[in-house]
Amino acid sequence: MASIKDVAKRAGVSTATVSRVLNNHPSVVAETRKAVREAMDYLCYVPSKSSFQLSGKCSGLIGVVVPNLVNPHFCELLATVEEEARYIGKSVIVKTHQNQPQQDKHIIHTLVGMGIDSLLWVPTEAEAGLSEWLTITRIPVVVVTQVSRFFNSVSINQDRGAESIAEHFIHTGHVAFGFVAQEGVDNRKVSSYSKKIASHGLKLAKDNSFWITKGEGEKVSGHISILDDIIEKLSEPKRTCTCLLVYNDIAANYLIDGLEAKGIAVPEDIAIASFDNTLLAQTKRITSVAQPVSEIAHLAFQMVKYQQQPDSIEMHEIVSRLIIRESSVKINITTL
Repeated sequence: MASIKDVAKRAGVSTATVSRVLNNHPSVVAETRKAVREAMDYLCYVPSKSSFQLSGKCSGLIGVVVPNLVNPHFCELLATVEEEARYIGKSVIVKTHQNQPQQDKHIIHTLVGMGIDSLLWVPTEAEAGLSEWLTITRIPVVVVTQVSRFFNSVSINQDRGAESIAEHFIHTGHVAFGFVAQEGVDNRKVSSYSKKIASHGLKLAKDNSFWITKGEGEKVSGHISILDDIIEKLSEPKRTCTCLLVYNDIAANYLIDGLEAKGIAVPEDIAIASFDNTLLAQTKRITSVAQPVSEIAHLAFQMVKYQQQPDSIEMHEIVSRLIIRESSVKINITTL
């Protein structure tokens, strides 16, 4: 296994500089930091772990990496993991990568260097590049909410969720379909949505297709600015879109408020359905694909809790279901 001296030699720096990079010291310039990180990746270097692990003991730390903490979906997942960890006397370290692969890679390196016992991870595309390196560390890893080719995973059938939204829109008479989704994150959702629509002889219009640049949807400022632009486009007189799949409840709620402020009624003018079925969707009566996050977190935790070095990769898929509410269909209540 590569040593810190090997990394220093390949990067053309001193071992002291490598150490400063590992400890995130501010004195290291970006160019040098990048060279050291690249050398670490090339050599599959595993940073020295904490004194607990060097002595053969466990650190009691569980690393959890998610895209953001803005979405209640991930907050609910973390709440379950923390409760499970507390029950067995472990602590949780939480990091967010904002759907940025480079940030994701840096976080994983940092957590391993801190000596985590196990990792629960909602990865970016950095997963493939880190798979060999993480395997060498022998740290139990479970990928959460996604299917993984490299590690055990607990995923949600997002394809079926998107199809159910398309079916709901079709059955309620819509013919002008649209979506709001994040590039590189929601591609499978959109593909399934589009295919289901096409299977009924219908199609998505390009003018009604809104892609959010990867990472922007994780930032509050970027999130709001982009959604404001979409609201303006949907408010134009030439608008044809009558139904919209939206990538999560937060975005759906913001769009509904923005459209109604422009005089566009939801669901009469535009029906909206989203994903996650968070408390926000439940209180604001938004049609949403329910994803049992607590169940996902519990199962993932049990997998890392007992996992040593798996002989084969386990894939668990949780079934989602569409909860229909007033954002996608008018519900008339008659008082007797």
